[in-house]
Amino acid sequence: MSNDILKVALREALVDAVREEVRTAVDDAVRGVIGERSDRVGREATVQLLRLMIDGVEVTQAIQYRSAAEHLTDPTDRGRDNGIALVANKPALVRVYVRSLLGRIYGVTATVMFQRRRYGVWRDFVELAQTGRSATVAELTPDFAAERSQIDDSLNFLIPAALMRGHARLRVRVSVPDNPQLVHEVEEEINASLQQTLRIRGIPVQYWGPDAAGAQVKLAAPGLADFQRTAALMLRMYPVSQSPDITLGGLTTIGAPLTGNMANGDCPTSWIDLVWWIAAAKYYDGNRADRLYYGLLPNGIPIGDTGGCGGGGAAGSGFIDDGMGMAHELGHVLGLAHAPGCLPADDLQFDQAYPAYEPYDTVANKVASIGEYGTDVTKSTIYSPRVTSDFMSYCGTKWISLYNYQKLLPHPMLDPQWVSDPKSEFPAYLDDGRSPYTLHPPKYQDADPTPPWMGRRMYERSRVDQAPLIVLSGFLSDGVVEMRRVIRVVTGPTRSGRVLDGMFAELRDEEDRLLCRAPVRSISTRAGGGCGAGCGCGGCTDGPSMGLVEAILPDPGAGTVLRLVSDSEVIWSRTAPAFTPTVSAPVTEVCDDQLIVRWTTQASDEFGIERVVRWSADDGRSWQVLALGLRKDEAVVPLSLLSAGPVLLQVHVSDGFHGVSGDAVAIEVPCRAPEVAILWPAEGATVRTDASVRLWGIATASDGRAMSSVMLHWELDGESVGEGTELWAELPEWEGEHRVTLRVHDGERCATASVIFLATCSGHRPYQIPRG
Repeated sequence: MSNDILKVALREALVDAVREEVRTAVDDAVRGVIGERSDRVGREATVQLLRLMIDGVEVTQAIQYRSAAEHLTDPTDRGRDNGIALVANKPALVRVYVRSLLGRIYGVTATVMFQRRRYGVWRDFVELAQTGRSATVAELTPDFAAERSQIDDSLNFLIPAALMRGHARLRVRVSVPDNPQLVHEVEEEINASLQQTLRIRGIPVQYWGPDAAGAQVKLAAPGLADFQRTAALMLRMYPVSQSPDITLGGLTTIGAPLTGNMANGDCPTSWIDLVWWIAAAKYYDGNRADRLYYGLLPNGIPIGDTGGCGGGGAAGSGFIDDGMGMAHELGHVLGLAHAPGCLPADDLQFDQAYPAYEPYDTVANKVASIGEYGTDVTKSTIYSPRVTSDFMSYCGTKWISLYNYQKLLPHPMLDPQWVSDPKSEFPAYLDDGRSPYTLHPPKYQDADPTPPWMGRRMYERSRVDQAPLIVLSGFLSDGVVEMRRVIRVVTGPTRSGRVLDGMFAELRDEEDRLLCRAPVRSISTRAGGGCGAGCGCGGCTDGPSMGLVEAILPDPGAGTVLRLVSDSEVIWSRTAPAFTPTVSAPVTEVCDDQLIVRWTTQASDEFGIERVVRWSADDGRSWQVLALGLRKDEAVVPLSLLSAGPVLLQVHVSDGFHGVSGDAVAIEVPCRAPEVAILWPAEGATVRTDASVRLWGIATASDGRAMSSVMLHWELDGESVGEGTELWAELPEWEGEHRVTLRVHDGERCATASVIFLATCSGHRPYQIPRG
């Protein structure tokens, strides 16, 4: 029998045993049947039999199991209380649930002491701050769904991200202040030894083309702060640290609307072409396996019924929005398929393994219920599995499900690593100093079987050397392959997608001798009706009818013919042009906040000329793409795409067969003010006056380094409230508009960001105080 079932059975038996006896004692005391001494004894017995109890302590960062047997009817869907692993450097909400064995007990309060071990002994570290109501009512049998879905039906405490590292213990005590006999205390151990980091290489996309009325417009590419703010929802939902690693890649320009409609769940051709360019940026950037590549679009580009597109393991793209588009698209890049809910009728490539969380879902008609009660710690919002679907579905209210949350724990593309307990812990799990990614594994505090890696290091992060490679890429449409690009560049060998049976890419010499061969892979690109898509890998049914294809071959530095072979039949070939292209060293000019780069190219235009500008901040040991998709020997890019200080610039040119890099030139990028982004509150967001508001931001120095938390200073309504990347502040108890400002100073330059948000003590929209 599971712990949850046993707990319910024992509670019911105890209630049945004492209910009649307590009622009799109370009735006798009230009627005065017994004397004064008996009355006092009866009251004491009543207090003892009332029994204030802690029914459970839920520790959640996005979604968590609690008393699963009380609401999930299928035993295979259930998990033990607090069975979802916690991750390091991400805040958590502690919900304390209280009970009484008879009637109601009013005015129940709680304290939660956060404890660390000191030389193996648990010691008090800090008392957690409470958020929301300070007292509640203990009942005998509250309605489970109402209690879980209403955050005010529990006593709630915040664990800041800074405390979530390694092992800790919560000492929880509930009491009634005017009755010292009504008290109960429990302890709950937590383990946040797994750290995962969201690392995004953002590809800013600018639009120079017609608007919806046909007039030519220029829409500027998003900046770093736009990427960071758009990623905030992912940081709240995904099992990742609250501090992302977001850097910008090559500027891309598109000149045609993203019109066209999805068919069979596939992206329109316009979107596939865009993702093709984002994938090209990935190869020129080194094809890194530790980054998620994402193209962010400015709003205002004309579209059809598709609001985003992405390919599993490759790249995704979408607009600046509340973050759900990026979360959905990059979910596909991480290998998550569409969840079966509210999809177009012709979209059958969804995750067939997604469970039906009964009673909220049915096997015959799944709507991708999240399965448990989700929690947005930042907003103090609870998402009921009865009305909330997984974010990989197309349904209305969305949050991350048990199913997809656990698929991301751990995930190799999120750089998972075990982190040590604080140094005060003994014995400590210490870094061996050889690698920033090598740590001893943590101990488990529960009774799970001992993992096979216990006693040795868990991760020795693999580092794949870059090499000269030939990358062929193109499109797949209804089973027909169209090759569009040949890249010969030093890059990483990371491969994505599904191998197409019987199809190979070959490089041959002038005597038709085979020099190398590699399989052709398909990368699905799935459309999103305003929220993005991309089927990903592992969960779909048949292969995609449309998408990208690629093949990666080692470059021997020779060969004259590239060709594609399907079942021994040549379906595509390309012969080397008569001469190899040449490219001059670039000449640069700084004008205001832009860098202008010019050079001269000599190449055959038989297959078109592709130009890419790259830069390096480590003296050429590694290169990052700066601009691509250039139609002439010139690039104009924002200086914000480069880190301040000395860098190298280089131009790479391809004639469709050869790839040549020109000489690199050194330039000095001037220092500039830091980049600042407030991740929460969002502009126009609504928060509660009776709950702590999370002030959460990020600042990046002009050299690309994340700024220390002591350099981030917060003001609320003009008053200083503290410093750090994260603060939990108390709001004045009045409804209306509030302004939060984040100020940073790097020693020479300062920068600020401000947002206005609304505070309300109820669900209605408050009266807005006129500005100024």
